[in-house]
Amino acid sequence: MNILAVQPSSKCDSNCLACPWKEKFSCVGVMLPLEALEVLTSNLEDFKFDEGVLICPNPLLHPKIDVITREMGKFCRNITLFLPVSVSRSFLHKTFLENVDFISLIIHTYKDLKSSLQIVKMLLSQGIDNLEAYILLDSNSDFAELFSIIDLCKSYGLKIILGPSFYTSPYTDKFLEKIVKKENVEIGLHYGRKYFYNAIKIFIDNYPVTLLTSPSAENCRTLYLNPYGNFSKCPLSKFEVNYKRITREDLRKMLFSPCPVSQKVIRLSPKIQVSFVTKEGVEIPGEVLELLELISQINSFRGACKVLGVSPSTYWEKIKSLEEKLDISLIISVRGGRKKGITILTDFAKDLLKEYKEIRERAIVSLYEY
Repeated sequence: MNILAVQPSSKCDSNCLACPWKEKFSCVGVMLPLEALEVLTSNLEDFKFDEGVLICPNPLLHPKIDVITREMGKFCRNITLFLPVSVSRSFLHKTFLENVDFISLIIHTYKDLKSSLQIVKMLLSQGIDNLEAYILLDSNSDFAELFSIIDLCKSYGLKIILGPSFYTSPYTDKFLEKIVKKENVEIGLHYGRKYFYNAIKIFIDNYPVTLLTSPSAENCRTLYLNPYGNFSKCPLSKFEVNYKRITREDLRKMLFSPCPVSQKVIRLSPKIQVSFVTKEGVEIPGEVLELLELISQINSFRGACKVLGVSPSTYWEKIKSLEEKLDISLIISVRGGRKKGITILTDFAKDLLKEYKEIRERAIVSLYEY
C-alpha cells in the first residue's frame, strides 16, 4: 500500500495527553506551503497513492485546508482526516470535510471522549457515515478505561481502531494477553494492513475492532510531508529534503527505502496458520478453517469467498471433497423459506471452529512473548 501522510499545520487547539508533536513542533503555528503539494504533483506524473492521511496537529487549522484536500485528491485514491476528538466545533464546517473519504477521531482518554460527544453527534448529524474512533494504545493505557471507551464508541456505531501514535511501535502484546482472558472476546481473521501497520480483527461482544499489531515493514511505500514543507520517508527518517530542492529521484529513494519504525521493533507479525489432522490422516487445512470462520460471521459462502479473495467454485469443491473424506458435513446451504440464500455451519463445524480459534489465539499471544 502506498501512503502519503501530510501534516498541514503544527498548531493545535486541543490538549491531548502524550502528544508526540508538541515537543517536535511546539505547536507554534507553522502552516504547510501549498507549493509543496504543487511540486509533488509535478513530480508524480501518473503515480497515485492508495491512501492519503491528514494527521495531527489539527489539520483544520490550516486556512487553506480545502485547497490541500482537493490537491491531494488528484493523486490519492482515498483521503482520511485525523482530528483530536476534542477539536473545536467552530472548525467543523461541512465544506471543509467534503473532499475527505474518512474522518478518524483520535481518542486518548474516556474523559476526552465523554466531554466531546457533541463533536461526534455534530459529525453524524452532517451525514458523515465513515466516522472512525482511533483509540490510542500505549504503555500507559488502562485496560478498564479502554473498554469503557470502546463501549461508548459502540453506542454511536463508530468504526473502532486500537493503535499507537503514528510512527511509534504498538503495545499489542500486553493488550492481547489481557483481552484473551475476557469473556465474549474473539481474535478474528488477519485484517491485512491498516495505515502504517499490520492489523487483525478482534470481536468484543461480536462488535468488530481493528487492532494494529506491528509496523508494516514489508513493501513499505510511504511518504511524509511536514508543515515546513520537508519530505521524508517518515519523521524517523534521517533523509529529509525541502520541497524547494526535492527531485523525482529523491521521492523515489524515500518511497522505496526501508521502514525506519520496523528497525526498532520486533519483526514478527501475528500471521498464524493452523490446521487439523484426523487419526485417519485427513487434513483440515487452515484455508478451509478461515473460510468456515467467515461463513459463521456473515452466513454466506460466496460472501466469505469474496472477502478472502478466492474462487467460490474452487472452494466449493474443496469443501465437498473434504466432507467426503471426513464422512460428515461442514456447511448447510438454505435455498428456500425465510432463510433463503444463507449458508450455516453444522454442529461438527462449529465445534471444530471453536477449537481452531482457541489454538490460534494462544499462538498469536505467544508470538509477542519473545
